[in-house]
Formats: sequence, C-alpha cells, structure tokens
Amino acid sequence: MRKLIITSLFFVISISFIYGCSSGDSETASDNNYYYPKTQNILFFGTSELSLEITQNVSQPSFAWQATGLKYVVITVFDSKIDLKNNQIANPEDAVWTWNTNMGRGREGNIGFSDGRDMRLGVIQDTVTPLNLGVYYISAWAYDDNYNLIRSSKEYKFDIMNNVASFEISRTNKQ
Repeated sequence: MRKLIITSLFFVISISFIYGCSSGDSETASDNNYYYPKTQNILFFGTSELSLEITQNVSQPSFAWQATGLKYVVITVFDSKIDLKNNQIANPEDAVWTWNTNMGRGREGNIGFSDGRDMRLGVIQDTVTPLNLGVYYISAWAYDDNYNLIRSSKEYKFDIMNNVASFEISRTNKQ
C-alpha cells in the first residue's frame, strides 16, 4: 500500500511539473483564427541573431539594431510572408521596400524609412513611397566581407490598418 501511494504521488508531481513547464506563460498570436507561438527562429538557418527594433510612424517605420560593423546589411519589407528555399529568399518579387549599407543613406544600426528605396518585382527603384494599408513582413540580414550570410533577424509581421501600425513576430516559413 505504501509503495502504491509513493508511486501515485511521484506520478502526480511529475505530471504537475511537466504541465507547469510546458504551458501557461506561452504567448500566442492570432492570424485568421490560426494560433501560433510568437517565439520563432531567426530567418536564415545557421546565422546568429540580428535583433531588429521597428518603430512605427504609420506607413513609414524606422529601424534600429546594434550596429554590426559588417560590410553588407539589408532590411527588406515584403507584402507577403518571406519564403525561403535552400536558405535563400524565394520570393524577391514580393519585396516592396529595401535598404542596404551600399545605398549611402542612413547609418548602419539606425535608419529611417526615407533612407531606403521602393522595390518592384525584385528591382530597387529610385523612389520611396509610404506603405499602403495592409499587412507586411519585415526582416534584416547581414553578410561578412566575403558576402557569407552570417546574421539575420526574425520575421516581423507589420500591420497597417486604418492608419494605425502594429507589429508582432511572425511565424517562420519552412525552408
């Protein structure tokens, strides 16, 4: 009888511990009635994290991150989720705005929307147009002197609805 009570007690404590550790404080976000955790991996597998902060000015967000000192840093805004194939962007035609260190505008670590340029069908334009109402996906990544991809941020969902912008971390795409 004593062995049964000890076994039962151990089982109850174990179950309580498992549920206590695996549920509760997990944050989730909703997207068309589909719930997913906010926690996600960085965009590109095998890179270290580049923490990106996005401040909101309705349709013209600004971006900040700890300066890396790397040769080539990129931030891009897409009008659909960022798709990857073989650890490369598979949908560059969905990019609507971009900035990189070779543009000579802004400074690495802190840029305004006006420092970047519009993109159309994967080509950088000479214009800068505020984002329209809608949902966008934003990420940053960086290369070393030999153009090896070594840093990337998470993919952020940026929602501009009724002239109010908000953002959250998006779920990652499978590579």
